[in-house]
Amino acid sequence: MNALAVTIEKLRLNLKLVLGFSACLLVAAAIGFNSLATQSEMTAEIEQLYDADLLGISHLKEANINLIYMGRALRQAMIAQDDASRDKAIAQLDTARTTLRRELAEGKRRILSKEGQEKHDEFLRKFNQYNENIAHALAMIGRERINSSEAAKYITSAEFAATGTAADDMFDEIIRIKERGSQETLEALRQRATETKQTAILLLVVGVALTLGLGMLIGLSILRPNDRLRQSVEDLAAGKVDAPIPHTDYPNEIGVMARAIGVLQDIYRKSNAQHWVKSHVSEISTALQQAEDFRTLTQTAVSKIAPVMGAGHGAFYVLENDGRYHLLASYGYRERKQLSNSFAVGEGLVGQCVMEKASILLTAPQDYIRINSGLGEGPPASVVVQPIIHGDRVLGVLEMASFQQFSERETAVLDALQPVLATSMEILDRNVKTKELLVATQEQAERMEKQAAQLEEQQVEMEAQQYEIKAAEERGRVLNTRFELVNQATSEGLWDMTVVAGDPVNMANEFWWAPKFRTMLGFTGEHDFPNVLGSWANRLHPEDKERTLAAFAAHLNDRTGNTPYDIEYRLQRKDGSYGWYRARGATLRDSEGVPLRVAGSLADISDRKQVAG
Repeated sequence: MNALAVTIEKLRLNLKLVLGFSACLLVAAAIGFNSLATQSEMTAEIEQLYDADLLGISHLKEANINLIYMGRALRQAMIAQDDASRDKAIAQLDTARTTLRRELAEGKRRILSKEGQEKHDEFLRKFNQYNENIAHALAMIGRERINSSEAAKYITSAEFAATGTAADDMFDEIIRIKERGSQETLEALRQRATETKQTAILLLVVGVALTLGLGMLIGLSILRPNDRLRQSVEDLAAGKVDAPIPHTDYPNEIGVMARAIGVLQDIYRKSNAQHWVKSHVSEISTALQQAEDFRTLTQTAVSKIAPVMGAGHGAFYVLENDGRYHLLASYGYRERKQLSNSFAVGEGLVGQCVMEKASILLTAPQDYIRINSGLGEGPPASVVVQPIIHGDRVLGVLEMASFQQFSERETAVLDALQPVLATSMEILDRNVKTKELLVATQEQAERMEKQAAQLEEQQVEMEAQQYEIKAAEERGRVLNTRFELVNQATSEGLWDMTVVAGDPVNMANEFWWAPKFRTMLGFTGEHDFPNVLGSWANRLHPEDKERTLAAFAAHLNDRTGNTPYDIEYRLQRKDGSYGWYRARGATLRDSEGVPLRVAGSLADISDRKQVAG
């Protein structure tokens, strides 16, 4: 039964409807054909009843009447007063006899029962006897002519009457037999009609039951698959993207819908996986932005990535000045004497990954470090080694190992984080170098100041003043030279503004844009990027301009110096495109907090913004 239901479910909808209508038509046809067949049989039986019984009775009764006519004509011939009357009576007798014989012959053809035929034969014997008596009586009437007393005595005798009565009784018996047969045939027809009615009712009930059963089966074959598909759609809407879709193998409309839902499920699964990847990448990227040194950056990376990927072991190797990649951060790692913590290019999986500049994925590696915890340890099922590449340089290598195979979306997280890590490491490296240069410059400046102070104490006031002027000029030249070197070495562009009368928006305020600042925007000199506020302010992105100028004004106007100037905004380059930049600044103030001079730097963060987006 279940196999039949499944077979019907696989049929096309139009075929199911045709099947249901065909079943109804077959039931109606069966009932109709049965009724027609029964009606044909009953019509034949009625025709037989009419021809064999009713017509037979009619012929026999007609013969019986002519028998009576014969007796009456004989009596009329007997009492006739003249020859004409007698001859007329005899002619009527002959006509009645002829009609009797004809009707009797027709009646005999329709006597089918053996009893009726025997009665017919017996009637013929008695009729022949009666006919002989009539012939004898006619002969006597012919001889006597006028006086027919002898013929009258003979005709009215008991013997003559007994012969006629016997023939008449025999007629009645035959007619009764025919009437009984007709009654029996009629009763059979009534019984047949009752049986036909019962059969028709039975066929109707069975047909209705079969039609209802088939209709329910067809209805269920449509309803149940649709309910299953509806449940699949509800599961998909509830986020169950791995739930199986039923009936995808059906060759009908249900199969088409099931396969369409399967396609939708695949799209939703991919979208869900992409959302999962992007959300984790964004979360980890945000955490990486807070790092201020390489150890913090690498430890944050490995500590955040390992749980997301389901890894039980993680290690981050960073390129050092000796050209080797040293272990700087780890996750679930236990140091072993026989294992090296640094690798050269081409050495081990880490070195091979650097040389090929491509990730390496191993499944169930042999003789690999075992993942351990307080409860035990075991070999990993999957290992992935990912290079961190910026441009053509491999800045580091991230290694992850897990007890389970890494899924597609887990490796996608690692692939998406590769440029984020590379950009963060590159920016951090530049910042560290910039800070080191600034510290070195400050230390050297302090040393020079101490030396100048010592020289001032040893010289006379005039010489000290002259020397101070020369020393100041020389110090300014050296500082300018070093400042230019620092400006060229760093990746950030510097700027400076002298505040006139403590007014940040005074048109007389003097601006200075470092060559590096102009180069970052695609300009070459003061002729195409003058030392005025508008050179910078007019290139702010319309969506960022108001908040950027407001932040700059708020920093300068806060005489407490507690409002920092550190903001990210978009700035239009010379070629018309916009890039993301981070601006920071500090202000020199007098004793009352009035701004005297403000200076700062501009860093290009477009790569980081693009990766984070």
